[in-house]
Amino acid sequence: MDAIVCHDFGESSVQDVPEPTPGPEELLIEVQRVQLSVTECNLYRGNEIAHYETVRDRLARGDARLFGHEFCGIVRGSGADVQGFSEGDRVYAPGKVPCHECRQCQTGFELYCPNKTYIGYDTPGALAEYTALPAEALCKVPDGVSDAEAAALQPLASAFLCVEEADIAAGDVVAVFGTGVMGYQCAQLALLQGAERVIVIDIDEEKLAIARDRGLTALDATATDPVEEIDALTDGIGVDVAFEAVGGDQSDATGGTDPVAQAFDVVRPGGSVVQVGYVIGDISLTPRQLRSKSVDWINPVTGVTALTPNTTTGEYVASLVADGRVSIDEFVTHERPGLGAFEEAVEMTLEKERYDSLGPVQMVLSGE
Repeated sequence: MDAIVCHDFGESSVQDVPEPTPGPEELLIEVQRVQLSVTECNLYRGNEIAHYETVRDRLARGDARLFGHEFCGIVRGSGADVQGFSEGDRVYAPGKVPCHECRQCQTGFELYCPNKTYIGYDTPGALAEYTALPAEALCKVPDGVSDAEAAALQPLASAFLCVEEADIAAGDVVAVFGTGVMGYQCAQLALLQGAERVIVIDIDEEKLAIARDRGLTALDATATDPVEEIDALTDGIGVDVAFEAVGGDQSDATGGTDPVAQAFDVVRPGGSVVQVGYVIGDISLTPRQLRSKSVDWINPVTGVTALTPNTTTGEYVASLVADGRVSIDEFVTHERPGLGAFEEAVEMTLEKERYDSLGPVQMVLSGE
């Protein structure tokens, strides 16, 4: 089968590799679509963000099968110990794989397992015609969700955990800096969680128009000072929760006009800042400024957890898209055929403005 093989940072090729055989607890999946994440593209280019050391070390050991944790596929086989899935099921992978052996795992805190296996970083992902993945990391895709939406579901599962950890209460006022994929999703989820008002801040008018259509208050940071505007909108109180969903290169978390600093500026005393975007490199911070406002800086966990015995976070967010409570298809704007489009997809995902793209590029391998 064809698969992407990475030789070094920024160097890859499509190669013929053996089709995987699922282990006892794994599913064999025929990949329909794979969506590159911004994190994966930055890592491929060698930027030092989350998972950098893992990617660096795997490349140092030789050719590596990397990336591809955002995808939609069809179950084509299963291991002997797998239950709950059938051949022909559509699936996506919102979960990480805890070790099941550490103290966190054994006491019910699997989300905080320090030894998680991450699809596409620690193990091969879906940048191949077929992939074999642990069933515990996968969720079924319900009817009413297209293949394109299914390939974009994984970030929504992560966004949901960001909003859950923010502990939004009825009547809260929320600010979201950055209306990219996860910022837009966090904003919609905050409304569902009971926020009275959600203010989104961006410099892209097309994204801001989409946000307005979903009932969000949109501020154009090129036309107004968002800190001053939010101060006026909240009568000087500040927002209860601020999400920083820009990430990227930033220099100072508590000074200047970087998005992280603005998030800390607009949050009220006793409020919370939720760090959604990955900041590249180091960032300076003055702790006393956070202390004086008693601000919580939340860096959310990732993975899947049970909300109730009836549903997991991965299953729940898929249902939100299926019935229209959350919309994600606006950000699926570009697709390319086959794995041979990998390098182009990386470029287009990192240079969205240049290519008039709102979200990451999807590569279509089969299906719709």
